[in-house]
Amino acid sequence: MRAARIYAYGHSDQIRLEDAPRPAIGPGDVLVKVRAAGVNPVDWKIREGYFRDSMAVSFPFTLGQDFSGDVTECGPDVGGFKRGDSVFGFASGAYAEFVSVRAGALAQKPRSIDYQMAASIPTPGLTAYQLIIDIIRAAKDQSILIHGAAGGVGAFAVQLARWKGARVMATASSEDLPELKQLGAYEVIDYKSERFEDRVKGVDAVVDLVGGETLARSYSVVKPGGIVVSIVGPPDQHQLQLKQIRGQFYRMQRDADDLKKLADLIHRGTLKVRVKQAFPLMLAKEAQDLSQGGRSHGKIVLLTD
Repeated sequence: MRAARIYAYGHSDQIRLEDAPRPAIGPGDVLVKVRAAGVNPVDWKIREGYFRDSMAVSFPFTLGQDFSGDVTECGPDVGGFKRGDSVFGFASGAYAEFVSVRAGALAQKPRSIDYQMAASIPTPGLTAYQLIIDIIRAAKDQSILIHGAAGGVGAFAVQLARWKGARVMATASSEDLPELKQLGAYEVIDYKSERFEDRVKGVDAVVDLVGGETLARSYSVVKPGGIVVSIVGPPDQHQLQLKQIRGQFYRMQRDADDLKKLADLIHRGTLKVRVKQAFPLMLAKEAQDLSQGGRSHGKIVLLTD
């Protein structure tokens, strides 16, 4: 099978599309013919070696973790799936034609969406779902400011918060403002031309998907007792105490039940899935470069067919 692999940490020129052994499956595993793989920032961060101390990999290493495809084989002790099922979920090595997956990391693909859309869901969808539903516990009339709302996580977060009845404010670049309004943002602020703190005061929660100065400036807009949640870095404890607010650094937890909930919301039309660009697997380098450069407004996927 073809796979996009690296033999050392480094820049995108490390990526090689080559023949690789088809993965074996064991008890509780299924073999999936990958139709599409999602490209996430975590993919190129792993390639660059950002997580080498906490998540070391063995080389050669096949990139990618989000995918959609069709079950071609089931190992022993697999319940709920059969050959021919269209699925989506998480795996190690999704930039490949086949992948071995734990059945507990899978969900049935919503019938109403295609493989490209399904592959774009797992990491950004679950991150947003867990931030908005589990951590912030969005509710009617709650005010939530979402930084980096035009990205994969942000677009899902806007929709989920709005679904729960929250009043959503968002920061993004000017070209993304109309789309975010359509997704449900009450107010959208162009971060390039204005400072969000000049327009936002006393919110219940901030979702930080940007970090750095944006996170540092966010404490002042949260009301006492509110919360700042970041997926980029830990909030400043001194600022949290000073402003009498809560803070949390969060990493998404893979959860098949949450995948099923997302699939249901998408099938019912509550959530819309955005795919901006699709590349053939042979252009994995170019796809990661686009993601790493921050030049993609919307989700990027790789196609194996």
